[in-house]
Amino acid sequence: MDLAYELHDLVRTLDRWAEQILRPEGLSYNQYVALVILGEHPGVTGRILAQAVGVTEAAGSGIVRALLADDLITDQAGPRTGNRRELHLTPRGVDRAQHCGRLLGRSVDDNARAIGIDPAALAATIRALHDEVRTVRAPSGKDRP
Repeated sequence: MDLAYELHDLVRTLDRWAEQILRPEGLSYNQYVALVILGEHPGVTGRILAQAVGVTEAAGSGIVRALLADDLITDQAGPRTGNRRELHLTPRGVDRAQHCGRLLGRSVDDNARAIGIDPAALAATIRALHDEVRTVRAPSGKDRP
């Protein structure tokens, strides 16, 4: 069994599953991710939000427009800022992000428990692996530039 393949396959499965869970809530997975990011980093620009979600600026603009239209976020950019946005969650956006987070998280935790895995321990292991992978170590053990 190949760990990298299994992790990629799991992520694809979870992404498809998240889309199905979020559809009745009126959100796409990328919109949900945007709400989570804005909850953790209020005031970011549209460009930074698009980068953090992992989409193009054009796709990010679409996400922002949809969230603005649903009154889940506000643009608090001041006058003379041009096209630069300063995005914040509304109280409704906070509630929706928390509700959807519970919907998504509870089920995965339940799946882990069903096969005898402690969800918190697994999350810690995945975080440690992710942190290590992000360091991108060269074969010699030295960090790459």
